Amino acid sequence: MNFKNVHFLIYIGLLVLISLNKDTSNKTSQQVQLISDVQQSIAGIPIELEFSSNNSKLALFCTNSYTTTILHPEIKANTILFRIPQHMYNKRGNLVWKLIENSKEVSAGNIDIITSSTKTIMESYAGPPSIIAGGVDYFMLVVSPTDSLDNPEPEHTPVKINYQFKNQIVKNNKEINNLIAWIRIFSYKQSGRIISNSECNGVSSKEMTTEVYPNNPVDFSISYSRVHDFADGNQITTFKTSIIKDQFGNVVSDGTHVNFVINNSENAYLTTYGNTIDGIATAKMLHPYKEENWKVSAYIDGMAETDTIAISYGKLFDKFPVDFSENNRVITIGPLKSFMNQLIPDGYVTKLHIYENSKLLEIKEEPTRKGIATFLLSPDFYPDNKQYSFVIEAAGNKQKYLRKTLK
Repeated sequence: MNFKNVHFLIYIGLLVLISLNKDTSNKTSQQVQLISDVQQSIAGIPIELEFSSNNSKLALFCTNSYTTTILHPEIKANTILFRIPQHMYNKRGNLVWKLIENSKEVSAGNIDIITSSTKTIMESYAGPPSIIAGGVDYFMLVVSPTDSLDNPEPEHTPVKINYQFKNQIVKNNKEINNLIAWIRIFSYKQSGRIISNSECNGVSSKEMTTEVYPNNPVDFSISYSRVHDFADGNQITTFKTSIIKDQFGNVVSDGTHVNFVINNSENAYLTTYGNTIDGIATAKMLHPYKEENWKVSAYIDGMAETDTIAISYGKLFDKFPVDFSENNRVITIGPLKSFMNQLIPDGYVTKLHIYENSKLLEIKEEPTRKGIATFLLSPDFYPDNKQYSFVIEAAGNKQKYLRKTLK
């Protein structure tokens, strides 16, 4: 037999094998039929697909929006059975399956898995948790009802959204759109608390609470009170605001910070502060040590302020006793007496200015004790037989003593 005849016989043999394989594949496809034709199912209910075949080489390709898997059959008498995994039949959506053999599709179909109606679970979200009064600010209430397997309820499922403010209850009917139902709830002109809830399929959500806080405060006024008007450095002046409100008449929230600014006679600034309780803020300041005229105002950062008020403090005395002893090295001031001839409070500051030939050498300070302040001039710093001049200051009054010789 020559080479051409051998080649021809091989060619004929290959054609016969291809023809036999093609006939076998067609025969398999024709023999497999779907017995349990499931086109729709409820989430959570097991799904089984049974085919009229006993071919163990068949496999089932399954896919949905969550996952993809390949299943192998359970062989029965004259059928094969595929059990869809729980994590696939628990999820709402379209489940696509394909029966394959040797990478070829034998049969195909899809199953529409719908939300279970046995139990509804309400997922509700409201935010932000606080808004500002005035009717411009708002919060959103978002509802996502699901079944017990966390599948969203179908589109256009009705949802009731209700909210209450003071004596008013508002009811709204919404529908699920793109898995959620939602509403914007605007503030009122009054401050207070808005309570909201939602309901779907007869199941209610928990109560949601949103606080409506007062709007920005408007300008206000201040007043003051004190025991007396003397500059004793001991008593307290109390500053007090009017009831601070917003433009809608709401009292500002407790804890609103108010700054009080004092401009004194030397154009220096003193500050104190207070926080509101029931709309009123109070602050305190110690009386000055000398005659003063204060200009006082208050403000809330970037929002509200007051007019300026004037407060005057008078002198306690015009003259005071001074005694030089121990060769002028001990200077005793006092006893200093207050406006009712009582001893001045302990801790009252006195000052001693020491000059040599008109040159200021030092300023000493001493607080009083039982109305008296004492200054000691040490020879280590102030040698004997030298002359010094002194200016003694108490309660804003100054007394000069010139050319005192220390020994």
